[in-house]
Formats: sequence, structure tokens, C-alpha cells
Amino acid sequence: MERLTAQSSEVLLARVNRELERISDTQHRLARKRLFLQEQATRLRLGASPIEIRLALRAAVLGEQERNQLSGADWSDESPSGPNDRLGGTIL
Repeated sequence: MERLTAQSSEVLLARVNRELERISDTQHRLARKRLFLQEQATRLRLGASPIEIRLALRAAVLGEQERNQLSGADWSDESPSGPNDRLGGTIL
């Protein structure tokens, strides 16, 4: 019985650690997106062309899609809304 408990504890600990790692990765990715969006908002406030900002936002979304494809990530793992939800909804 102790052996079963030890094995199930190890399995549960591994699952918890994987979830913690996934959360950490998500927080890191969101922090990068937040910084990028704050930079674009600042550029707009300082008078940058809205077209220029829109192009930068599109490039960021396309770049992220490409990185996800290269890493084998599946959009459905992240959000039920699909790739447009990556930056908080359809913004383009």
C-alpha cells in the first residue's frame, strides 16, 4: 500500500510541476505581450502612424503564429477563441 501511495504521490507531483511550468511559461509570454502592447500604445500617444502600429501588431501576431508552428504548439491548447485571442482579442 505504501508503494502505491509513493507512486501516486510521484505522479501527482510530476503533474503539479508540469502545470507550474506551463503557468510560468504563460506568465512570461503574457509579460512580453504586455510590454509590446504598452510600447505600441506609447508610440500612438507620441504621434506614430496608426497604420504603422497596425502593421507592427500584425507582424507580432504572425511572428507568434510562426513560432508556435515551429514549436509544435496547438492553438486549441491556449484559447478557445483561436489565434486572434493571443493579444487579447481581435485587434487588427
